[in-house]
Amino acid sequence: MSFATTGPVLAVAIDSSRLAAGIVDPSGDVLVRDRVSTPTRDVWRSLEALVGRVVAARPPDAPALVAVGVSCVGPVDVPAGSVSPSSVGAWTAFPLRQRLEALTGLPVVLDTAAGAASDGERWLGDAVDVSSHLTLMLDQTVESACVISGRRMRGGHGNAGSIAHLTVDPDGNPCRCGATGCLEAYASSTAIEAEINRPLRRATPSIVGRTGIMIGRAVASATAIFDVRVVFVSGLVIDTFGDAVLDAARHELQLRSNLGHLAGTEIRELSGRVQPLVAAASLALATTR
Repeated sequence: MSFATTGPVLAVAIDSSRLAAGIVDPSGDVLVRDRVSTPTRDVWRSLEALVGRVVAARPPDAPALVAVGVSCVGPVDVPAGSVSPSSVGAWTAFPLRQRLEALTGLPVVLDTAAGAASDGERWLGDAVDVSSHLTLMLDQTVESACVISGRRMRGGHGNAGSIAHLTVDPDGNPCRCGATGCLEAYASSTAIEAEINRPLRRATPSIVGRTGIMIGRAVASATAIFDVRVVFVSGLVIDTFGDAVLDAARHELQLRSNLGHLAGTEIRELSGRVQPLVAAASLALATTR
């Protein structure tokens, strides 16, 4: 995967709990960064002010910005340039790309949080030498993206490779999408905390084990569908539950991957070298080469 060396880009990363923006140079160094908590109202106003502060703080000796890379928790509509993040209730079909283009006067590349993470890992992280893989982020929401033979799956709206609403327990826990038994209903921190009525760190071993089982089921289905042998995982749920959830997920994956061509499928924890702003920047750097 090759990237531009024409100049720095503005990176914007939007998730359930925070808005982040920064200036990232073509080598992946963050020159300026700032962030705020994601408000429940007036999200755009907060993001507009944040971007303004970051742009104003660009070092005087830095080249001019050439593009904007923006990642947002899904779902997104890349052709329309809009976002409808389920965890940001104030935005439904919000024209994020158009607003950022008008604000900055720069071309804007929009993608999902997992799509950006996947590109960032292929650029500077753990997936540099892994041509086919799934990236799975288990945070307040569940986000994922898939790369096949060096090309990321996109789909009609930009959400291809998402397994958040893959069914792991028919007639199981209700999901905020309106269905039941989705992976997100078992493996997002939001759903787990709502079910146990306490912070994630106070989950019982049975909840930790069940979370791992559901992740393993989803990964087994996804790897059978996409024919990938490596699944990278990260996020608050993995960080909090640690080896116990990974062990349960790997055991369940092994039980459900008996076909010969699925042998050796791995779940790997990301090292964390690629931060969200660098991941968002990778979107723009990859398209300005």
